[in-house]
Amino acid sequence: MATLESAFNPQYSENASILTGNPDRVTVEVEDSIDADFWRDLLQGLRPHKEFHFDPYHTILKEDGTEQRVHGKTRILASAKDFNQWHIGCVDSDYDWLLSDYTEDGKVITGNKYLLQTYAYSIENLMCLSSSLGDFCCNTTEETTDFDFADYMSRLSQTVYPLLIWSVYLCSQGNETFTPTAWRDVLVNTIRDAEASLAKVAEKTKEIVETLGRDFASETEEKDKLEAKLADEKSVSSNNAYLFVRGHELFDHLLNSVLGPMMTELRQQHYKKLQDSDLDSENRKSTLRAYQAKDGSIKHLLSHNYRYKGQIDLYDKIAQDVSLIW
Repeated sequence: MATLESAFNPQYSENASILTGNPDRVTVEVEDSIDADFWRDLLQGLRPHKEFHFDPYHTILKEDGTEQRVHGKTRILASAKDFNQWHIGCVDSDYDWLLSDYTEDGKVITGNKYLLQTYAYSIENLMCLSSSLGDFCCNTTEETTDFDFADYMSRLSQTVYPLLIWSVYLCSQGNETFTPTAWRDVLVNTIRDAEASLAKVAEKTKEIVETLGRDFASETEEKDKLEAKLADEKSVSSNNAYLFVRGHELFDHLLNSVLGPMMTELRQQHYKKLQDSDLDSENRKSTLRAYQAKDGSIKHLLSHNYRYKGQIDLYDKIAQDVSLIW
């Protein structure tokens, strides 16, 4: 039994472009709906004349009528060999860009110009770009903050960097002692205070790094060689490591421990200003209603923080990849 989803393949996309006389129609396979929003913003910004149609993978209907949940990236990479200029794929890099010489997925992505990747671990890492967060706070709360996001994210990077190197090295060896999903136990906690939360991250990181150093002492030299390779070829450093840890956990850390409490306070501060303003009663009510309407979920707003464009070399790499397709 064929499914509607299975009909949208690269040959179909090419034929559709020819039959409709629209060579600028492009089908884009992405991992999930939130990825569609991200890649739509990026691609339409770079190629505004193209007509992008996004196909996020969720569930497959099997021959027996049952549904099967399939990881989007797995599906995209499996069909990537048939991609063309009318049908492309966009994926999170995970560790695959860092390990492009080691993992099969990394080799597939690197060797296919119709596959675009984030280079950072995921789209969430780019949403958390330190240089974008001050403007994000100001725009969403209409208040300014003197919090130094660049310093905080740099210190967070320096804290987790040794563990990132161990994790990437172990994954390069097929060792699952510390896989990307293990970042949740390190980065995410319930402490709604930036410095206290960072101290907790440091405590957990130190403990794990010391354990790995003992358990894999004989592999330290090989790990150090990979570290040098990542620094030389991928520009991974102790100052930007946050871009390469698992993005979901970085996002949750920033949301729970930094942005959540900070933006709640800034919103309350601005709300009080409006209440105490010299506006007449009717205008005050109208202004307060407008501000309340803007007071959306911080998580939702951060998940659409696309201010990374033009602020990071990784964006330039994606833009260059796009130029190789069209």
